[in-house]
Parts: sequence; structure tokens; C-alpha cells
Amino acid sequence: MNDNSHEHPSNLQLNGDPMPGEKLSAPEVLIINDDQSLLQSRRQLLESCGATVSTARGTAEAIVETILDPADLILIDATNVGAEHGVFLCGVVKRLRPSKRVALLAFLDTDIPANTPADRVIYRNDPCQLLIEINGMLGGRLKLDA
Repeated sequence: MNDNSHEHPSNLQLNGDPMPGEKLSAPEVLIINDDQSLLQSRRQLLESCGATVSTARGTAEAIVETILDPADLILIDATNVGAEHGVFLCGVVKRLRPSKRVALLAFLDTDIPANTPADRVIYRNDPCQLLIEINGMLGGRLKLDA
């Protein structure tokens, strides 16, 4: 059975709006990063916008969380696990959960191969831009202040 629920949840109309009388559930995000302070700051940022967030540090924890976690979006920080390892981990995650959206977070000067298995590479420059990019991948389900 092909699970395309990440692309068009059943409680959405074709234009992306909730069905009449229904509310969208909070988006679920898994953040993978080996830097505890960045994990916490990103968690707080996303939770402040209505997301439910889980975290993983290191490869083994990331694989376990990927298998167990029902996240709508998986964010892998390339620079803290090393760009080569981040891209590798991205491939592992996509093999384990091919229907899940995966973003690789990187600085502008990070060398990310063109054939990365990530659905999107998000080049971080400020928290507002990061939220806009993540919100786009979540179909506009974050609560962003205008």
C-alpha cells in the first residue's frame, strides 16, 4: 500500500485547506543533531509554532527514532554530524521511511552533493527563513506570526 498521507492528509481539501468542521493536527517533526544546545533551540523554535517535536542525537538514536517516530518531517543537521555523514544518514532515513519528507540543514559553505537523498537542502541563515522553509515542507501547518 502506498502511503501518500504526507503529501495530502485526508483531512485536507485539494487546495490544502482543512475540510469543513475539521482542524489540522499539529505537525510532527523529528530533529537529528549531535549538538544538544542546537537540538533544544530548534525544538523550542518549532514548538513555539505549534509543532510536536522529538529529537535524536547520533546515528544509532536517529535510526531508532526514524523507525519508531511518526514524524511528518525529519530534519538532519549536516554540519554537526559532518556533511558526508549527514548525507549518508539522510539516505538511511529515506530507505527506512521512503514516504517521509527529509530535509538536510546546512550552512551556505557546506559542500552538499547534488545527488543528496534529501527532499530539500535548507541553507540556514536565520530562524525566520528556517521556519518559512520548514513550514513549506509541512504544507503551511506551522503557526507563523504574520
